[in-house]
Amino acid sequence: MSSSNRSRRVKSKTFSFHLETATIEGLTKEAEQQGLSVNVIANRALRKYVEWDVVSERFRVASTFSSLLVKLMMWVPEEHVRELGKSQWLHEWRTVATSNYRERGIVPRIRVLELFGRYGRMFHFDQATTGSTRILTLLHGMGRKWSLFYEGMLETMLSESLEGKGVLETMLSESLEGEVKRFSLTSTDNQVVAEISMDPLK
Repeated sequence: MSSSNRSRRVKSKTFSFHLETATIEGLTKEAEQQGLSVNVIANRALRKYVEWDVVSERFRVASTFSSLLVKLMMWVPEEHVRELGKSQWLHEWRTVATSNYRERGIVPRIRVLELFGRYGRMFHFDQATTGSTRILTLLHGMGRKWSLFYEGMLETMLSESLEGKGVLETMLSESLEGEVKRFSLTSTDNQVVAEISMDPLK
């Protein structure tokens, strides 16, 4: 099932607070332009603050134009791009995953990919499960070198489980209800796909 499927009912509570007049006017204008209610727009904004703004400030995540990222990557030799992706996972992304979420194992690692995909706007993230195979997709549209970068990230993230570093291998098995048998990465200039084959627990 795709991670974008949000058919489940979301619990909500009524909560009252005061807003500045300019903020209310801005919410109303944006709601009218998008054909949505002020409540929907306000909930989106508050959810983004809780899920992303607080996290990005805590871990000093910077935002910029994708065109600049493409140009900067042009200066990185292709043979070093995957290593750069590996370094980013080990020293930045993994820290966000393990520090920001209570879940153990692969769950917080996938959640941090979802987080950056939804709010960081670096790529569109999706996942699906078919039988004993879990498929992760990163669609970025920023060229071959960025595909290599994300390959390096995902390869490092998934290799930790196979190499048995620390307790991740056990935690990964517990969280996915099975053991990681193998994984493979495929990519184009615009996306990277990871297929994770699982051996279900007996």
